Amino acid sequence: MKIGIRTLASASAAVAVTAASALVAGAGPAAASPMVTTVVSGLASPRGIAFDGLGSMYVAQAGAAGPGSQGVTQTGNVSKYSLTSSGANLAWSTPFTSVYDTNPLGQKETLGPAGLSALGSGCQKNSPGNRRGCQVLTITSESVSGLTAGGAPADAVGEMGKLVRLDGAAGTKSTLADVGDQNYAWTGTHSYLFPPDFPDANPYAVLVTKGGPGGIRTFVADAGANTINEILPDGTARVIAYIPNETPPGFRDSTPTCIAQGPDGMLYVGALDLLYNLTIGPGHSNVWRVDPNSTDWQHNATVWASGLTTVGACAFDNQGNFWAAEMFAPPASASAPPGDLISFPFAHPIQSLTDPHALRVPVPLPGGVAQGPDGAIYATTMSPVPAPVGAVVRVTAG
Repeated sequence: MKIGIRTLASASAAVAVTAASALVAGAGPAAASPMVTTVVSGLASPRGIAFDGLGSMYVAQAGAAGPGSQGVTQTGNVSKYSLTSSGANLAWSTPFTSVYDTNPLGQKETLGPAGLSALGSGCQKNSPGNRRGCQVLTITSESVSGLTAGGAPADAVGEMGKLVRLDGAAGTKSTLADVGDQNYAWTGTHSYLFPPDFPDANPYAVLVTKGGPGGIRTFVADAGANTINEILPDGTARVIAYIPNETPPGFRDSTPTCIAQGPDGMLYVGALDLLYNLTIGPGHSNVWRVDPNSTDWQHNATVWASGLTTVGACAFDNQGNFWAAEMFAPPASASAPPGDLISFPFAHPIQSLTDPHALRVPVPLPGGVAQGPDGAIYATTMSPVPAPVGAVVRVTAG
């Protein structure tokens, strides 16, 4: 089994530590001094985080690595929490398949449940069907086709690459679409876009939106196929945009990892650009603007903001500020772990690493970001580490 290193929307902790010393010299504006408190701890490779209309919190974990250099476990999960003044109370936790591999540096990394999106206020009721008043969706990474091509047994990895709905009351799973295999096939047909890496697929982010002429709609960002898909009611993954992969020669690695809907109704897509940032220096990730109603996938992505570093997650808050989790952003010192949350107003998208509109909050190796019901920003931490050292933290003004 092989998990392509380009398709991973993360890197190992060792990569982060190695990169940190190289990135310190290129650090941008001084970080803010907010309060950062731990809400949940003991998580293994935590990725997406989302809140439903009643304020319940959902967290995805890609899972822990098992013995040997590669394999499959059932350590991935999506969990639901209720937030109280005394902390977070676990309501349910649903297991998922997790696959792990060893990167060229000898460090293990995992893929499993990744992106999360929650919508609606009916999420306390049992809903065996597709309750429209509660949409809790997760996307699992990779694809069955890609993993079996690398030698994995199909029956062991059958959950990979799927868009899965979770019952808000009990956490019961139901598969809505096989996004991974559809995108693997699409990149095989369009292999001219990225030879020799295609075919490839690694669905990584999901966003459910409502309002407008389309009603409730679902979108997925694929970090391996470089596509933004709309998932139609019949499970078809329709490509609405291809995120250009033509960064400077040798760094074709834009890797879209997140989707957020802006105040204007457009989709804003963050990109990791891992190799470019770790090799050349920080500030080489973009946020792309995508029209959800376009039928021209080849020309439906334009750069909206630039000067970010390894974006792994993104969201807009209630004031219209854009937030991104910069997984390997320059640390404050050589001994500190990399990573931060960056924010800037929708009206002033940043254009460089030192843009004065940017606000940065140090958070170690963040993997997900969302605004909670209390107005605070929540993020998952230590996302690339396939061991129970990750957490959910709450960020408030100092």
